[in-house]
Amino acid sequence: MLTRSAYGPAWDRAANRRRLEVTRAVTARLMAAQTCPDWTWIVLLDVRDPFRAERQALYAASAPAFIPVAWRPPGDTDVVPVVPTSVARSRRAAADYRAPWRAATGLADDQVLMTRLDDDDGLAPDALARYQAAARRTNERTVLMLPMGVRVWAGRFTEVRHERNAMHTLVTPPGDDLCVYDYGHTQPGAAARVVMVDERWGWLWVRHRDTISGRHNAAAPITPAIQAAFPIDWRGLEAAWRAS
Repeated sequence: MLTRSAYGPAWDRAANRRRLEVTRAVTARLMAAQTCPDWTWIVLLDVRDPFRAERQALYAASAPAFIPVAWRPPGDTDVVPVVPTSVARSRRAAADYRAPWRAATGLADDQVLMTRLDDDDGLAPDALARYQAAARRTNERTVLMLPMGVRVWAGRFTEVRHERNAMHTLVTPPGDDLCVYDYGHTQPGAAARVVMVDERWGWLWVRHRDTISGRHNAAAPITPAIQAAFPIDWRGLEAAWRAS
């Protein structure tokens, strides 16, 4: 599991804290609930993050194994940018693709599964198990996709089918050094053959005040079925929405 959770000067302290609380309520809760017991969380952390120690402890407590990757993009300054915040944050997120992901994952002599996940979204508790089961049916480089998920915003949800979503898994055979961050998530077909795993909900796509991208909308009130499928801290997420 590879996650960017790196917060430098493009994020003020209040926004950084809000983002951490969404990670705590959503992402960490769902990863700790995974039915698959064998996985490692590799997390990119900014060396200047004022909440770095707290953030690192949260990830370590939520995974069977944890590898922190300390990072500062080359040429990045400690000066708060004068460009609009959304632009600065988008640029920083793009820079994180160049982080030393491969050094952290290593080159294995066995099949490797790499799943990418933003630090404000979540996977269904059985998602990693579903990915692992599907990976047993391939011996070549493959992108495994759970196309169905749920977007939530301000107490409402929309069921979404997204065949190029960011929460996919890259499967590589022994000796293949491709990393899931070597390509943009909207072009998985350029990296490998894409296989749709199943049609069940696989992920929770959370919208909140501090998201980098848009789509702050959802169609219907969140139901008990949604809450049961994704056992997050719903009160914590509601607090984040109220802060919006």
